[in-house]
Amino acid sequence: MIADIITISRILFSVLLLFFPPSSSAFALCYLLCGATDVLDGFAARKLQTESEKGAMLDSAADLFFAVIYAVRILPLLSVPLWIWIWTAIITVIKVIGIMIVSKKTHGLLIEHSFGNKLTGLLLFFLPLSTYLTDVKYGAIIVCVIATLTAIKETINYWGEKNAV
Repeated sequence: MIADIITISRILFSVLLLFFPPSSSAFALCYLLCGATDVLDGFAARKLQTESEKGAMLDSAADLFFAVIYAVRILPLLSVPLWIWIWTAIITVIKVIGIMIVSKKTHGLLIEHSFGNKLTGLLLFFLPLSTYLTDVKYGAIIVCVIATLTAIKETINYWGEKNAV
C-alpha cells in the first residue's frame, strides 16, 4: 500500500513537470522527486514485503507516464543528432514488439523490471545532467546501446517463452 502511494506520487510529480518551466527550481524539484520515488517505491515494497503484480503494473505505468512526459518536456531541450532520434525510434519499436508478445501470451500488460531496464532508466534520468560534463550525444549513445541490448534480449526472451514472464 505505501509503495503504491509512492508510485502514484511519481505520476503526480510527472504531471507537475508539465506546468513548470524546465529551468525553474520547481521543475528541478519535481524531476528529482520523480527519480526518488522511482527508487523508493520498489525499496518500500521489498522492505515491507508488499510486492505484488498490481504494484509492478502500477510501477510500469508510472515509468511509462514519466517517460512520455520526459520525452515531451526534456528531450526537445537536448541537442542530439537526428541519427540518435532514429535509433531511439528503433528501440521503441523493439520494446513495443516485446510488450505486444507478452500481452498476447499473458493477456495483460507487463514491462520487465530487468537490470537492463533499470540501468537504462537511471542513465536516461541523468542524461540531462551529462550536458554539464560533455556533449549530450555521448551520454545518449551509452543510453541507446544499453537500451538496444536490453530491448533485444527481452524480446528474444519473450518470444522464446511459452509462458512469458
